[in-house]
Amino acid sequence: MARLRVRNKFLIDGADKFYARGVSYGPFTPNSRGERYPEPARADADFALMRDLGVNLVRTYVPPPDWMFEAAGKHGMRLMIGMPWPFHMAFLDSEEMQRDIRKTIAEGVREMRRHAEVIFAYSLGNEIRSDIVRWHGPRAVNRFLRELYESGKQLDPEGLFTYSNYPSAEYLELNFLDVVSFNVYLHREGDFRRYLTHLLAQTADRPLILSETGMDTIREGEAHQAALLGWQSRAAFELGLSGFVVFAFTDEWHTGGEEITDWAFGLVTRERQKKLACASVSEVFKGVLPPRLAEIPPVSIVVCAYKAAATIGACVESLQHLDYPSYEVIVVDDGSTDMTGAIAERAGARVLRVAHQGLSAARNAGIVAAQHRYVAFIDADAEAERDWLYHLVETIVRLRAAAAGGQNFPPETSSMVEVAFNAAPGAPREVRSADDALEQVCGCNMILDRERVEPAPFDPAFTEAGDDVDFSWRLAELGEHIAYAPAAVVSHRRRTTLGGYIRQQIGYGRAEARLRRKYPNRRGAVYGGGGWWERWFGTGARVYYGVFGRGLFQSLYRGAAGPEILEVALSAGWVVASILLLVLGILSPLLLTLGVIGIGLTILSAVAASAMEPGRKRLGWGGRSLLTLLNMAGPITRNFARSAASYRGIRQGLDAEQRRGAGLRMRGQITPPYEAKPLDERGIDELIDNMRTELARHGAHASKSDGYQPYDLLVESDWGARATLNVLTTKDDPFTIRWRMRFGGIRVLRLAILVAIVVAGSILALRDGAGAAAGALLIIGWGLAVVLAVGWVRDARLLGPLIETSADAALSRTDRGVESGAAS
Repeated sequence: MARLRVRNKFLIDGADKFYARGVSYGPFTPNSRGERYPEPARADADFALMRDLGVNLVRTYVPPPDWMFEAAGKHGMRLMIGMPWPFHMAFLDSEEMQRDIRKTIAEGVREMRRHAEVIFAYSLGNEIRSDIVRWHGPRAVNRFLRELYESGKQLDPEGLFTYSNYPSAEYLELNFLDVVSFNVYLHREGDFRRYLTHLLAQTADRPLILSETGMDTIREGEAHQAALLGWQSRAAFELGLSGFVVFAFTDEWHTGGEEITDWAFGLVTRERQKKLACASVSEVFKGVLPPRLAEIPPVSIVVCAYKAAATIGACVESLQHLDYPSYEVIVVDDGSTDMTGAIAERAGARVLRVAHQGLSAARNAGIVAAQHRYVAFIDADAEAERDWLYHLVETIVRLRAAAAGGQNFPPETSSMVEVAFNAAPGAPREVRSADDALEQVCGCNMILDRERVEPAPFDPAFTEAGDDVDFSWRLAELGEHIAYAPAAVVSHRRRTTLGGYIRQQIGYGRAEARLRRKYPNRRGAVYGGGGWWERWFGTGARVYYGVFGRGLFQSLYRGAAGPEILEVALSAGWVVASILLLVLGILSPLLLTLGVIGIGLTILSAVAASAMEPGRKRLGWGGRSLLTLLNMAGPITRNFARSAASYRGIRQGLDAEQRRGAGLRMRGQITPPYEAKPLDERGIDELIDNMRTELARHGAHASKSDGYQPYDLLVESDWGARATLNVLTTKDDPFTIRWRMRFGGIRVLRLAILVAIVVAGSILALRDGAGAAAGALLIIGWGLAVVLAVGWVRDARLLGPLIETSADAALSRTDRGVESGAAS
């Protein structure tokens, strides 16, 4: 047997995926040799019976003797070896105990590594009690387990190491392990699936093993045990776990110095008589994995590509090798000027060539061309794992969702430069809202149900990025559900040049500005929620421990990787202000000092962000320096792009004649043409949605009422001009739209505060005779105030005409009630 490897959430045996189908074994009453296992002949017969059940993994709780390794190899099974130490005690309170534990691990690995081909993984412990974890502190326990892991890796670099955690200490950060193992006993299928989905998300790119589950037949009966283990084993592999271990193979069990006779968790009795559960477990273990779906709908896979000749071949090639019976591959060539389309055709895809209109338009074109109800999307620079489509379809069908999405990870690399770029901030990712649900799907890895979404669900205004977030939020507004399939994995290439990375972040910044316009009330969801104190000065994550540290499910509620105050020094405003102070340093040493401090804090923020990267030890000094540069360049350029796109004003929505003729109007009314038909409630909602889309397209912020405001739509420009819209329907008129200018808002408040500060500063300067530096600052302050005021007045003049122009376009797009639209 070859040694197993880890690749993007799964175990690999040679060229194939490895699914661990296991049972636990022992401990037993010591045999004639004093070993905590049966006599060799009994164990050999047990292994033969396990093999007959489809078992390929045996989990032990104490290191096996040499003859047991040989027996396992003879029957083609691997061993997951438990390495016992006093993890039920406050082990970190004793230096001597810590030394003994380290010695136990080191000697055990050194002794057993000669049986490497039979070893599935070394297990560094089992269920450190949650109150002990709280007693020592999670970080201290994490650190100690990592020490054990690193010492074992030094002795057996190619070996896999794990630790069997349980829900009561779920918050331990164990993703440094090669394989993450959890003991979970949940007897309701809905709870079981949700919790395992949650764990699959928490374990990132590490394989997840369910290292213990089972049922006592004395209290529950054999029939209940058989039913439970049948659906549990099937569900675990359907969800994407890499292994499932039944506790236990036999009712025979000796622990704590006593033979346990009042529990019977075994698949077989003490006398090795099969229980009913043997058949249900064997059916899954000996079947195809992951299990075949009861419903196998055909799927259309759409790949949107623009100048992707370098990557489209590998992408389509990965799709040709999916383990799914019925699907088509469509490559939408979005006006590429290279060989993208030709390469995709040679790789076996159907190519749809369209004029270059951007990502959203290409996605919509792919949906129109698709032949099937379910449409999956993958980016042209990504490659799909073999069961990617299986997990997407299983999830969206089982949860009856409108859409579903999975995870994306960078490809494996040994290049220091690529490792640094893979760790750089700003990579695309999904955003969770619940154990098995997403708030935002990632466009490089998603599937949708055409019967549950609009015919063209992606807003063409999002030409570079942001289309997936817009799609997700509009589904939420419609009350639709986005399911999470964390085992649906794609390998997504990151940018590997500084220029490419900067261009990507600029595109993301522009997309965020457009999202901010279209969803002003969801700004917190884009940039982080919670109070400003917690977001700026808080760090890490919150843990639910339960009373006395004994909660059954002690969950980790993730926060930011570090305090968000670190991001302030990486913002566009901070950098501009620091540079400005440096320039003004010619007038005053104080201003020069402040500028130097500002730039220094920017650099320190980037260094701190790099220091928090979990994989920093792999980088070396050169890689860390590059990562620091990326941590500085990425947020700054993205912030500049977002700010630049946010303050373009609303002039682009009007032609030159409309701009020249615009005057400051405080209200207006829009009525439909005579041929319009009455709008029902759904039609009005569609009209409002279309107006919001048009207004956002032309540079205005537009947000719908959530039912607590006296308006139907709030429109606001980047410079603070605001108006509210109301729609009225009567028996005499199909509908009427009325808009009114409003004052106030955060931008107007910002202007008022700025003016007040500048006025106060001017009075103090005149009274005390401030120097040239203070005078320069006052001039700058007055300049900013004038710019903000001029911007507000200009947008206030243009807001009325823009609303009417957008209403005209929205009326023509509304399906019900209007045959052709015009505003009056």
